[in-house]
Amino acid sequence: MINGIIKLFYSEVVKTKMKGMSSSDYKIRDEYKEIKNISLKIDSMFLKCLKFIMGSIILILAFNINIIFGIGTFLVEVAYIVYKKMLEQQVKMSIDTLKNNINSIELPKVNVVTERSKSQINILITLLVIGLLTSFNWSVVISFIVVFIFTIKDIYSNIK
Repeated sequence: MINGIIKLFYSEVVKTKMKGMSSSDYKIRDEYKEIKNISLKIDSMFLKCLKFIMGSIILILAFNINIIFGIGTFLVEVAYIVYKKMLEQQVKMSIDTLKNNINSIELPKVNVVTERSKSQINILITLLVIGLLTSFNWSVVISFIVVFIFTIKDIYSNIK
């Protein structure tokens, strides 16, 4: 019993402390975003430089092997860059159209709980209260089960 009182007191203290906290954004988050953006820019620049260096090495090796092989390698690299840019634009356009399609879709609203179901739920609550007051007589339990079955059946028929 003492543990229950301590838990109740502790939960109330925690709730009041949490309500007192500000719900606005914290400055730490903004600073973290700036650091994250800087680190992402550094990583992307590093990868771009690494790709450029690798492409240059491959191009130099290809020209050292044969001039025709070097020209072919250069054309393949240029074609890859053009293809990558075009693919990036297509992906961005596809994402934008998908976002627009999702925003324009209107989902039909289905009323699962009708007025009859609401009244049956009210009857269930009433029977439950009566059952609690009468220590669950058999007649109340049987009435509760019957109303519960018909309520579930009504709600299930509205879902289909």
